[in-house]
Amino acid sequence: MSQPLPFDPVAQNWLQAAARGVTWLEETLDTEGSLPGALHDLGSYYKWPLTLATLGRMPQAKALFATVVDSFLTSDGDFRSSAEKSTDPLYGLISDTYTNTWPIIAARILGRDDVALPALDCLRERHVSHTGGYLTGKPGQYADERQDIVTIAGCGNALLAWDAVEEAAGAGDCLLRILDLQGPADLPFYLYIGGKGELQQQDLGIPETLARIDPSQPGQVYVYWGMAAVFLARLFAVSNQQRFLDGARAYFARHEACGDFVFDGLGCCKTGWAAATLYRLTGESAFRDVVLRAAAELVAVQCDDGSWSRPQLSPQLNCDCTGEIVYHLSQYTLELSSRSTV
Repeated sequence: MSQPLPFDPVAQNWLQAAARGVTWLEETLDTEGSLPGALHDLGSYYKWPLTLATLGRMPQAKALFATVVDSFLTSDGDFRSSAEKSTDPLYGLISDTYTNTWPIIAARILGRDDVALPALDCLRERHVSHTGGYLTGKPGQYADERQDIVTIAGCGNALLAWDAVEEAAGAGDCLLRILDLQGPADLPFYLYIGGKGELQQQDLGIPETLARIDPSQPGQVYVYWGMAAVFLARLFAVSNQQRFLDGARAYFARHEACGDFVFDGLGCCKTGWAAATLYRLTGESAFRDVVLRAAAELVAVQCDDGSWSRPQLSPQLNCDCTGEIVYHLSQYTLELSSRSTV
């Protein structure tokens, strides 16, 4: 199969779907350029400035970034909806730190050092020196000092965006150690470690499906593996340290035990992103094939209104999800087309 480029029909479908997602956002904004009612929430906004900037929609990106800063940035560099992370409690339970990373990356593209510097300091306060990882929640929120692989990878990406490669490498090595702690690929993969670096296999007070990935069951949080693989691949690209590419491959290979479950629904979005990044770095056609399959699934399940909403999710999560998939579809195109120039 030939490689899709930005002007090819296959990739055009991805970009057209992304454009429909942006149109959905534009039609949802109120006359002041903000999300209305319950959607005016950090959980709804935090991915959109980076998504819009990646698509070249700089005025929109700057305007929404200003809304995020004015509405949610605290004096100590945290992003919060009042005292809580979001009115959807899921954000505070599993992604309190992670939601800070997307605005930090957007700040680099938008030239907002004034926002990024205190926000990076806030991330660093959540660094766990013993493991090299980053706390899932605020300092002191959990006595076990839990850290999960998507938060660690997200913090690593934020650090890479601001050229803090040595700090990012510490996060990368933490992910490699977590991988080494796991059992065989057909057994559950535990997503959390504690403050001493031990796997968290007990009840964490969150849905079990958010604490581990069971390859034998459908509907798992494959996005966690995808995010880890993307970050490690990016870390290899800037550090040229082979262990990080090996780690990216190993995290990605975990998908193989899940079979076709991986491509059922929205959970394949970061699997496709990881595959696209690995294809750019390696040129291996198997990664490109995964991108094509993931993208086809995402385009097929887009709603008629241009969003990727699901009735079982909160309005905040649906807005978040739509921004994320728009971003990933653009990344698929950029990564695959970049391969043609190297």
